Amino acid sequence: MTPVQKVAMGLVLVVVDAWFAGFDAVPDLLGWVLVMLGLHGLRTALPSPVTLTALAALAGVVSLALLSPSLLADTPESTLWLVSLPQTLFCLVLAGAMAALLGPPRPDLARRFGVLRWVFVLVAVLPVLLYGGGVDGLLVPTAVVAVAASVYLVYLLFRVPADVVAPARPAADA
Repeated sequence: MTPVQKVAMGLVLVVVDAWFAGFDAVPDLLGWVLVMLGLHGLRTALPSPVTLTALAALAGVVSLALLSPSLLADTPESTLWLVSLPQTLFCLVLAGAMAALLGPPRPDLARRFGVLRWVFVLVAVLPVLLYGGGVDGLLVPTAVVAVAASVYLVYLLFRVPADVVAPARPAADA
C-alpha cells in the first residue's frame, strides 16, 4: 500500500460513519492515525507535510470529542460545523499540496485537485452564511457538496500513480 493510499483509506474511515447503538463503530481517530502514517511516508514528496500533519493531528484530537453520543445530540449544528473545520482545512491543504505535487507529471490530476481545493474553500465558508446569515436554504446543498467533495478527494487519491509520489530508485550495482 502506497503512502497516498494510506491517506485515502484513512479518509474513508473518517468520512464513513457506521453508527450502532449511538456509537460510531469505526471512530474517526483510527482514520486520522492512518492518514498520519501515510503522511509520514509522503513527508519528502509533499510541499507542506508539517501543516498537513498538524491539521490531521488536530482533526484526530477533535474527533475524540465526537465519540460521545450524548454530546452529539446536544450540540448545535453551528458548533458541529466548527468542530469539523480542521477536517475541512486538512482536505483543502491536501488538495492544494497534491495539485502542486502532480503539476508537471500529471497535469490532468493536478487540475482536478486544484478545483477540489476551491470546493473545500466553499465547504469551509458556506456554513458562515448558513448559521451567521440565516440562509437555511443552503443547508442541504452545503452538506451534499461537503460529502461529495470528501468522496471525490478519496477517489482522486486512489488515482495518483505510485511512481509520481515515490519515484523508483535505481537498482544497486552488484
